[in-house]
This record gives sequence, structure tokens and C-alpha cells, in this order.
Amino acid sequence: MIIGLTGPARSGKDTVAGYLASNYGFKHFDFYRDVLVREMKRRELEPTKQNASKLGDELRNERGEGVMAELLFPKIDAKDVVITGIRSPAEVRLFRSKSQKFFLILVEASPEKRFERRDPTEPGTYSEFIARDERDFKNKGMAAVFKMADYAINNDGAIGELHENVDRIMKGIAGGRK
Repeated sequence: MIIGLTGPARSGKDTVAGYLASNYGFKHFDFYRDVLVREMKRRELEPTKQNASKLGDELRNERGEGVMAELLFPKIDAKDVVITGIRSPAEVRLFRSKSQKFFLILVEASPEKRFERRDPTEPGTYSEFIARDERDFKNKGMAAVFKMADYAINNDGAIGELHENVDRIMKGIAGGRK
């Protein structure tokens, strides 16, 4: 089974992926870590979220909207995987075409909560942070990806609430696609 996680920056995708890995035995793959960081090192770019966003745009312009999924898919070496960072409809389509058991989960949180969660590699001001979101929506088709989600989780609450929502979705997946 492949579970794809999408959502804006710092919405909690990695937290959900970690929970799926710890509690359900999924192996975690990430477009940022497993594709973009390697490519930034190869190009001698500083590995920041800002550079990753721009590099992702470049790769998509050069090689098509599904390039991230195309680069990651051959590395998938486990039965159950969770993939974070899905940003384009072409990525969703590729994973759906390669797996009969692909589920896309949208992880959402308010812009204020997400800004509080940012790390030192991310934009320092609120306006820069939101500008990155706007680039992702404009350049990558994230609004369309969000509409393709099979499930959605709001992550403005406590961690226990998030885990309960993941457990509820996993029970739904076990019973079949929604």
C-alpha cells in the first residue's frame, strides 16, 4: 500500500508519516529528503526549504509535472510506504497508476500554526512563508492535488487528536477506499 501525504508546508505531513511508520510499519519516503536534497548537493546549493521549492519548480519545468514521483518511485523498496511532499496532480496520477492501493491524505493546518512550526531553513517572515505557499499553489497545482485527496485531516489541535484521526483513516482504508 502507498499512502501519499499532501498539504501546505508545516501542516504536519512528517508527523503523520512518523506515526504511520511507528504504529503501522510503513517505510517513509520524502520528496524533499529523498529527491531534492540529493539534487541540491549535486548542484552545490545550500539545502534550504526555499532552494528546494525553487529546484522542484525547475525540475518540473524541465522534465514535467510528474518528475518527482518518477525520480522517487524506483527507490520504493517496501510493501507499505508513506510518501510526504506530493505537490502536483501528475505525481498523484503516477502513484495511482502504479498501485491499486494508493490513498492520498491531505494534512491541513492554519497558516499561523504552520508559521509557528517552521524551522531555521525556512523563510523567516510571515509574508515570505505565505509567498512560498502561493508559489506552490501557482507553480505546482497544489489546489488540484488537495481536491484529489481521499481523506483530509485538520492538524490545528493536539497531537493525540491527530493520531486519532490517522487511526480513523487507517480503519477506513482497511475497509476499502472511501
